[in-house]
Amino acid sequence: MKLNKLIAGAAALALSGALAWAQNVGLHGYMDYTNFGAAQEFNFDGNPSDVFAEFGSFYNGRTELNANVSAANFEFNVGVRLGAGGNSWYNLYWDVTQTETDADGNETGYTPSAIHQMNMRIGFFNDQLQVYTGRFEEWNAGYVFNGYQLGGQPITELANRGSGQYFTGLECAPFRVPGLKVLVGLPILPINGNGVQTWYAGNDWKNLYKKVMFRASYAWLRQNIIFNAGFRPGTYFTGMYDYDKKDGATTNYFMEGYLQADMPSLVPGVKLNATYDFRGRKNETVGKFTTAHYLGISGMVDPMLLPTGLNITFENRFAYADDHYTATNEKFIYDKIGVGGRYSVSGTPYVVGLNLSGAYAQDANGTSFPNNNGLSYDNAASTPWLAAYDITTDWIVSANNAGSGAPGRYWGAYAYPYFEKPFANGFFQIGVEVQFSQYHVTSTTQNLTYRVPVKFCFWF
Repeated sequence: MKLNKLIAGAAALALSGALAWAQNVGLHGYMDYTNFGAAQEFNFDGNPSDVFAEFGSFYNGRTELNANVSAANFEFNVGVRLGAGGNSWYNLYWDVTQTETDADGNETGYTPSAIHQMNMRIGFFNDQLQVYTGRFEEWNAGYVFNGYQLGGQPITELANRGSGQYFTGLECAPFRVPGLKVLVGLPILPINGNGVQTWYAGNDWKNLYKKVMFRASYAWLRQNIIFNAGFRPGTYFTGMYDYDKKDGATTNYFMEGYLQADMPSLVPGVKLNATYDFRGRKNETVGKFTTAHYLGISGMVDPMLLPTGLNITFENRFAYADDHYTATNEKFIYDKIGVGGRYSVSGTPYVVGLNLSGAYAQDANGTSFPNNNGLSYDNAASTPWLAAYDITTDWIVSANNAGSGAPGRYWGAYAYPYFEKPFANGFFQIGVEVQFSQYHVTSTTQNLTYRVPVKFCFWF
């Protein structure tokens, strides 16, 4: 007990000293406590499910807390993500060290954690040079813009829970070239010495230099266009439990590059962005280098051109994987389109909205959508070279596996009309999600699902 009090007192003194010295201290966060008041699915087999209520969105009542301390040229960030019960969010975060196997064959070195980020930034020469190091999550350092309607892009991030959260890099933004910034970095994994192997093959320079990641951005002020680009000659999975067991930290799964242009004024009245992503890998089974491609275009209509209170966004995403890329003897084509509208009801504090989307995919051998969660490629340990292209939306159940060994066709349609009451720091929203999906390979399966989300979302 005395030791605990001593540690707590020392931590309090250290924190108070840091806060007194810091120029800026911030605490912010996000809370999503969505419930589904009712949900039901129909598989067209004569046995629809019962109507049931489901607690939790995909985020399962996620609470995120982030603390930020900055002083002069230094910034430190730490954050946690918690589930509805105040525990680790889906157990997705781990205190990662190199694993060892004991005499009984048990692997050690991984401890569950709620911390999703802990990193720092240090600036030099009036921030013309900046160093980033630490643990990050869903982090691209601002070098990738989301789509206006469908959200995050299928581009591998610099650091994330799916491929490794640790990153150390140097960013240069020279004053002599206004608008230009370049980032180069490596996934250097911290290793402790508490009975765990301190020499880690992934940090050996003969392996480490292959993991270099590049990002670049240029703001063309005259045309009001921002160009982003990135390249990684190889993709390795550093500090990931499943991949460390398979030597993922020293195995190159794929190469990747992307180009992006954000064009808020190129077309009068429409803000646009366009993204192209390229991936390549060698399929060892057939001994052939093969590629996959993605092109996304999204936009938002200028509200000044629409009736007062109306906002409209749209997006289209197209993907193609050549022979043997997704799997041996397989190829894949995919397209998804989404449209969204929001209308602030005049004279009231309320909003009504509608999101619509539809997706279509076709493959050569019926292996692209084997599960009934509507997600094709989710960076699973067996296929880490694949991006996530979905037929359904936000983990709504889709049609079941319709077989394999023959060409497959998959399509889905989704609609979400909703009512919303905005607040200064969040919103309450209720609506009805309806989705239909159909898979056809050696047989045809269909599914219709609806659910009623009741969303309570706040940030501070």
